[in-house]
Amino acid sequence: MITERIDPHDPVAFDEWHGVLEAGVTAGREFAVHWPREEMRAVMIRSTPYFAKEIWAARDESGRMVGVLFVDLPLQDNLNLVSMDIAVLPEFRRQGYGTALAALGQERAAEHGRSIVQAMVHSPIDGSAPGQSFARAQGMTVGIVDRHRILRLPLDEAFLTELAAEVADHHRDYRLVSWQGRCPDDLVDGYAALESTFNDEIPLGDLATEAEVYDAARVRSREQQAVAQGRQSWVTAAIAPDGAFAGHTEIFYPTHDPINVFQSGTLVAPAHRGHRLGLALKVANHLVVQRAHSEPRVLHTWNAEQNTAMNAVNERLGYRPVELTEEWQRKL
Repeated sequence: MITERIDPHDPVAFDEWHGVLEAGVTAGREFAVHWPREEMRAVMIRSTPYFAKEIWAARDESGRMVGVLFVDLPLQDNLNLVSMDIAVLPEFRRQGYGTALAALGQERAAEHGRSIVQAMVHSPIDGSAPGQSFARAQGMTVGIVDRHRILRLPLDEAFLTELAAEVADHHRDYRLVSWQGRCPDDLVDGYAALESTFNDEIPLGDLATEAEVYDAARVRSREQQAVAQGRQSWVTAAIAPDGAFAGHTEIFYPTHDPINVFQSGTLVAPAHRGHRLGLALKVANHLVVQRAHSEPRVLHTWNAEQNTAMNAVNERLGYRPVELTEEWQRKL
């Protein structure tokens, strides 16, 4: 067995790496999603001050690439963490490749001074997955379990209009503002300030995850990355009567994926809860998005079971659960 670091600027090696990743993460999963090749390449070759990324591979004795490792290192916050993804071709599992890549990942964590490794395992709602026993064998434990839910798009506009009317009286003093792509300059500081509280406000279970450091520069960097990836972003925000940023929600449409769409973070600041803003924001954002995209798509979201308010919103919109996403961690 040979392990090697892959240069994302090498198109042949990168394409081979991504092919193994895709085969590994989608095997046996009806609604598996991952970054398309073009999106992943854009992330890997673009340098930012917020994350460092490495990709590695394992080859068998014939030189065939059979397993891959993705290492993600926060650079501005959570400096004790490293996130990893390991994928092995199904026909090469249980032959030591995953174990070797996990050991390599721990070596990379130590090299970068990280003390906690985190990773995700996807499993059926009523069943088990090979990744669970593998993570357990690596000394990892479950930090929190999210439900992966999907929603078939487009939604009926009359249905969305009825939902908007249902909650309108609860937030009549708030202003809903939507934008595509770039956050307006007069809102970006408030948007960044609310984003910086995200990890403090969502359920994290036993995960050793801290708040992220967000400012306008980081928002702009994330927007630029979305453009580089070919992702279209729509955001709807709620502005309180005093001008404070009360909440937001975001949907990403990938250019390189003709099937899947992604619901990004939705957050309502604690001081502004109780006004049905969660549902109002999502409904308003759906209406804006559907003016640009009316083709059939599958929208994906992930929420912890403890996030009862957001799960109730998703139920009203018609989401249905399709699998579990477990977030595992190990303290080195």
